Amino acid sequence: MNSQAKLLFDSDPRHPGSGSVCVHNLQPDLISLLHRRAQSGSLLQPILRVRIVIPDGADGEILPDVSGRYQVLESGLQFIPYFPFERDIKYRAVFDPRPLGASLSNGPFDLEFLIPSEQQVRALTTVTHVFPSCDLLPENLLRFYVCFSSSMQSGRALDEISLLDSDGRPVEDALYRPPVELWDRTMRHLTVLLDPGRLKRWVGPNVELGPPLRVGQDYTLEIGSGMIDLYGRSLRERSSKRFRVVDPVREPIAVESWNVLTPMTASRQALVLVFTNPLDWALVLRTITIESAGASVIDGQVVVDQHERRWSFTPLSPWVAGIYHICVGPSLEDVCGNSIAGPFDRSLRKDPHLARESNGSSLIFHLI
Repeated sequence: MNSQAKLLFDSDPRHPGSGSVCVHNLQPDLISLLHRRAQSGSLLQPILRVRIVIPDGADGEILPDVSGRYQVLESGLQFIPYFPFERDIKYRAVFDPRPLGASLSNGPFDLEFLIPSEQQVRALTTVTHVFPSCDLLPENLLRFYVCFSSSMQSGRALDEISLLDSDGRPVEDALYRPPVELWDRTMRHLTVLLDPGRLKRWVGPNVELGPPLRVGQDYTLEIGSGMIDLYGRSLRERSSKRFRVVDPVREPIAVESWNVLTPMTASRQALVLVFTNPLDWALVLRTITIESAGASVIDGQVVVDQHERRWSFTPLSPWVAGIYHICVGPSLEDVCGNSIAGPFDRSLRKDPHLARESNGSSLIFHLI
């Protein structure tokens, strides 16, 4: 399998003020075009541009490109600034081969990066959590979330994240490799999907290869230290999550079966929901809200724990007597992708129960 092209900020740990921007894993025909353009004396600047990111409020201001030299590598293109990148200034690099008459399958690449001042240099980045957090996971598990202590650069997950069997060998075609890595806006949370085609029963990949995971088997999700953070540094160490596979879960989320532990009136005790099955960590954080009888959303702090089977809500202000609604958004899923509307691999035929998908669900509790 050919590696995807990657745009990265490369720094030398021995010289913290140094750094370059490099596009890796370019195809040979594109490298030939870059060589011909460089040999003809034409500038490579339109192909790989580096600029300072304009701060908010600097309306209409356009800053020139950062000056530097270019090197065409065996499988990439490198930009080296004439003067070192300044600390605490955010830069944006854009690689766009269209002026060469070429294109990339997923379009131009862009990357934002900065070098922190000595006073702001943080400890090396680590993997802080991998969700689901339980070490017994269903055979039809849909996704993992890998959480980092600092913002990361994209482009390394394909090479650095793998699923290993009990003998430490890579499990072929188990992880889905999307054209664009699935990061959140903070670049600290990466979604890693199991191949959905192999999870959905009765479709081609599932019929031919079976599910990615097998009941009773042990696996390891491995995160290599070659992942690169916003400052161009590798992770402090590799990380891994070991787990055993248990029976699949194919039932819709049954909101009515949740255990609701109500707080005391006039207190700031937590409202607690206990789920029948572990729910998706990222979705459960943002799809459950508490509303008063007047449909006003109650502000408070949410904690999800006990392997994503318990949701606790602590209000900013004490509870008052009245009727409250626990509103569950239609996008909520469990760890297998099952939703309120039905199981992940349900039939696509028209189903009257799917009407619930557009409206979500709710529970009511009273405080007196």
